[in-house]
Amino acid sequence: MSRLRVAPDRAPRLVAAFRDRAHLVDRAEGFLGLEVWQNDRDAGELIMVSHWTDRDSFKTYMKSDAHRVSHGRIDLDLKSEIKLEALEHLHTFTVVAR
Repeated sequence: MSRLRVAPDRAPRLVAAFRDRAHLVDRAEGFLGLEVWQNDRDAGELIMVSHWTDRDSFKTYMKSDAHRVSHGRIDLDLKSEIKLEALEHLHTFTVVAR
């Protein structure tokens, strides 16, 4: 999970960037899905949640060319406005039921 913050008036642009993403991660081994949540009371707070089969797959993707290309597509002016408030790895939890 990554907790992101932008000025509320810039949030639509960040949401659009996620919606228009390259989808390169979709082909990464172990990738299960990605969700972006927006705070209903504070439009400038978003949480990006990616789901993986295991931590090693996530770590491999984070070091990949696909990750660099995906992040390289973000407009530099928007990128400079995004503040990463928290990065949490829920690696101590395993999905046991769906």
